[in-house]
Amino acid sequence: MRKKYSQRHRRPAELLLVPMIDIFTVLVTFLLMTAVFSRISIVELDLPSSRGEKVTEPAFRLEVILRKDGYEVTNGKDRIAAVPKVNGAYDLQTLSQLAISLKRDHQDVNNASVLLEPDIDYDSLIHVMDAVRTTDVPVGPNAQPTKVALFEDIAVGDAP
Repeated sequence: MRKKYSQRHRRPAELLLVPMIDIFTVLVTFLLMTAVFSRISIVELDLPSSRGEKVTEPAFRLEVILRKDGYEVTNGKDRIAAVPKVNGAYDLQTLSQLAISLKRDHQDVNNASVLLEPDIDYDSLIHVMDAVRTTDVPVGPNAQPTKVALFEDIAVGDAP
């Protein structure tokens, strides 16, 4: 009889929510304080279309062809320069100087193409695109360099 009485009148166990809420509060605070917030920049690219539209050829088109041993700068038909790698890295300063001189000759052109061989890494592509898009130009002898826009509309494709 005692067993039946103790089973009937047993109080259900209480669920303590306050300590659980405290633990979650500390956990969320810790995660927010240790989170790494990174800045993401987006570059809008023009990819070649597969449509059969009739496209007019521009008078000048800058092409930078990334190869394993260096890069070539062409105008779409003729080679302007071929620059080998320096110490295993692409010579971006020479590329910026070439882009500045070409922009001086063709001020109305904003289009450029970066063409890649199959085994070129993504980081090299981004550095070359940045060197063609903008560059730092010193204004005076003691002045800070100023960013100058060169060829801002960049298309990406496969190297011939």
